[in-house]
Amino acid sequence: MAEIQKLPFAHLKSPDQIRLHCGNLIEMLEKRLSDGTAPLTFLDRSNNETHKTAEDLLEGARVFATFLKNRGLKKGDKVIVLLLTSEYFTNSFFGTIMAGGIPVPASPPMTFGDISKYLNNLRHILKNSQARYMITFPRIRKVIGSALADDNDLEELILARDVVAEEPKFPGFPSIDPDDPAFFQYTSGTTNLPKGVVLTHRALLSNAYGIGRGLAISGKDVGVSWLPLFHDMGLIGGMISAIFNQARLVSMMPEAFVMDPASWLKNVTKYRGTVVVAPNFAYHLCANRVSDEDLLKLDLSTLKVALNGAEPIDLKTMELFERKFAPVGFSDKVNFPVYGMAENCLAATFPQLGRRFEVEPVDRVRLETEGTAVDAGRDDSFPFQAVSVGFPIAGQELKISGQNGEPARERQVGEILIKSPSLMQGYYHNEEETAKVIEDGWLHTGDLGFVHQKRLFITGRAKEMIIKRGRNYYPYDIERAASEVKGVRKGCLAAFAIPNGETGTEDLVLVCETRETEEQRKQQIEKAVASEVLGAVGAKPDHVLLVPPRSIPKTSSGKLQRLLCRQRYLDGTLVKGVTERWLTPVKTLVGSFVGHQRFRLRARNP
Repeated sequence: MAEIQKLPFAHLKSPDQIRLHCGNLIEMLEKRLSDGTAPLTFLDRSNNETHKTAEDLLEGARVFATFLKNRGLKKGDKVIVLLLTSEYFTNSFFGTIMAGGIPVPASPPMTFGDISKYLNNLRHILKNSQARYMITFPRIRKVIGSALADDNDLEELILARDVVAEEPKFPGFPSIDPDDPAFFQYTSGTTNLPKGVVLTHRALLSNAYGIGRGLAISGKDVGVSWLPLFHDMGLIGGMISAIFNQARLVSMMPEAFVMDPASWLKNVTKYRGTVVVAPNFAYHLCANRVSDEDLLKLDLSTLKVALNGAEPIDLKTMELFERKFAPVGFSDKVNFPVYGMAENCLAATFPQLGRRFEVEPVDRVRLETEGTAVDAGRDDSFPFQAVSVGFPIAGQELKISGQNGEPARERQVGEILIKSPSLMQGYYHNEEETAKVIEDGWLHTGDLGFVHQKRLFITGRAKEMIIKRGRNYYPYDIERAASEVKGVRKGCLAAFAIPNGETGTEDLVLVCETRETEEQRKQQIEKAVASEVLGAVGAKPDHVLLVPPRSIPKTSSGKLQRLLCRQRYLDGTLVKGVTERWLTPVKTLVGSFVGHQRFRLRARNP
């Protein structure tokens, strides 16, 4: 520890200043009129193209803005945008802003399997945001009726397909200040209800500027994305950043990627893509599911960067992806691990462009017992492989907060704090939670990491740490070790701790999804998982639970929800019976029908 105290304080600040060429998102679209290009190309499930110029986007926004204003929308009114990735989404999103409103993107339910949680979250978003309007599509309308009829301010449910050009009853559109809220980004919600992150135009444009500088984006760049536009990575990292930085975005349907991961890379090949961004699991899917036959059809030599973020970076996945696609032109300098969060719009740190990602093997025991990151010895069989996520992007700075809030030194693990022009105004109608995370202009991220040689390394998340017999274990290491066992579904594991009053410490629980149903085979898997974890991290799981596919909760972007999984484990609701799985869709549709009737009566008799 004495050596650590001689190191510099863990504080990094970008010298690059923000320089914006527009003041709001509508001006951003207007700036694209002059170049005559089509910044967006939408692909449907069959890969049919729809090109959208800046003029198309502005005209679509005007139609929706006029439609909303004619129905009474006032400046500052909130509009739930519950749509799939399509031109309907962009028309609704920019149209709401043009009319003076604030769009609130919301995700459709992924399956009926978790519909109760989805509807509870939607109820909360409707009430908390005080939205007066919702724009959606027919299929989702069938299942959300029960949420509409609750105590909220919703006045009108609009189907995007029914929005048509109208003569304006109130000509003109309100002015938009850079510090006006641009939209609300609701967090995914784990054991707590979603929180509405309030993002201003200035914050969003600043983040887009930082992304553009960090990736050296120009008019020659083409992004290819399957990420949904209702998610911050797809909306800000994809669409807004591409439009702001004069680049082009090819936007796929997320379902197309899920059904066939190779389709994403085929589109990179077809459109000569230079930039892609996705969570770690997407690269894992591609590395494992792209066939040799499909590999022959790919050319990834045009890619200059493949951003990997939104969930812990897996070194094995990046190395596997690199080996798999090197024969078709994927360079060893393209993998690009990054760090960010919704409360900072999106991006916070990037590594250096054009260099291979950096890894530091550190002593796992000292990391987990002392909270210090020192180099692992040559004979260390299982070091903690710390992957660098780089340096703060333009206009941003970070520091590591040690125990009791004192400044940490380099190589000391502590909470990551961020300060930037991209920070949220706060959580909407939630001053208590805002005060917990923003203090003196610094965002307390809740993430743990350390700084070394002007680079940030992420080690885990404070709330998800597993403390057992005085040692801190990182759930990602446990899950990745267990995922090596045959029969366990990759990326579908959750490790967490539960209190044990008898021992005075925490029990380690590991939930693993499997398709195996034969009892003897499942017992073999459980023993193999326990052995693999013990050998890897030096701790044996106290409980290994095998569950059917799609039992472990995930966010709409595929991020694992460990805390929610833990809560369901404790509640005994993690595994649903056959009867419940069959009845859930029926109960949802009946409840939705009744809810729609109640909502219509309320709308007629306000």
